[in-house]
Amino acid sequence: MTENILEMIIAALIMIISTAAAGLVGMPLLRKLQVGQTVRDDGPKSHYKKSGTPTFGGFFFLLPIALGSVIMFFIDTELRSLLALIILVLLFAFAGFLDDYIKVRISKKGLSVKQKTLLLSLFSVLFTAYYLYLTPDQPFLLLPFVNEPLIISGWLKPLYGVIVVLYLFFVSNSVNLTDGVDGLASSVTAICSAFIGTAAYMLRDFAPESRSVWLISFAIVGGCIGFLFFNRHPAQVFMGDTGSQALGAGLAGACLLLGVPWLIVFAGIIYMAESFSVIIQVAYYKKTGGKRIFRMSPIHHHYELGGWSEVKIVRTFAGVSIVGGAAALLLILPIIK
Repeated sequence: MTENILEMIIAALIMIISTAAAGLVGMPLLRKLQVGQTVRDDGPKSHYKKSGTPTFGGFFFLLPIALGSVIMFFIDTELRSLLALIILVLLFAFAGFLDDYIKVRISKKGLSVKQKTLLLSLFSVLFTAYYLYLTPDQPFLLLPFVNEPLIISGWLKPLYGVIVVLYLFFVSNSVNLTDGVDGLASSVTAICSAFIGTAAYMLRDFAPESRSVWLISFAIVGGCIGFLFFNRHPAQVFMGDTGSQALGAGLAGACLLLGVPWLIVFAGIIYMAESFSVIIQVAYYKKTGGKRIFRMSPIHHHYELGGWSEVKIVRTFAGVSIVGGAAALLLILPIIK
């Protein structure tokens, strides 16, 4: 038990140091390559001054996490799901990279909605096929106050597979939407991932892939903390879609392997708020012929236009994330009793 906790702490510490080191090397390179981000025209005017800030910062934590995961797999080849998770993360990072590259070098519009949807859907289907048909254990669901796990088998597999694909797509894009204020996605994701990793430890007797989940979860925690050295306000670099799409995929895949996809609703409560604020805003705008509920969506812009500083938004959203994560762990308790 003590060894497992120590393993989580070491994974996080190694990634903090590795990400910080990658950032120190990478920052001069990004400046030299002149890969500055162009701020969207319909965003808050206060963000215009951020135009030219380097993007692609997601590589600072993605490369160490990927390298660490591969090393761990070769040390212990039973960690096949860890390898599957990092492949999922890198595939979504690739889609995000293409979007970022096009924005910087070709057109600030990036990939079209159709192009990006096709890419992310394809990668989601690939992971779903692994999750449903190639893992050594049957996929399952763990629900609070339910004594037995719900095994996903037979005709349930293709039906659940559709839900899994949509889930991966939705969570990844929700994290992407959260990345709109200096340090916000990094802070919220570090907290969310810490709670997911803790849940994996709590569920170690119920979820066969729990070790793979807590290893990548605490690696993400360390990566996000290390990235905050460069991304806290005022940000020196942005993670871009390269980082945010990848983080969302990693968190979603981790929750699926634990059998608790519902965990993200609580531990990732900020992601949910960001996504649904956009959905509600768009639906209301179309329904009313141009009226808005929020000053601007995603919801962090609503508070920004209401006078909140970026620092206040990050601190408040981080606090809400802690409350949501604590609620998630409370819902884990009835499962392990």
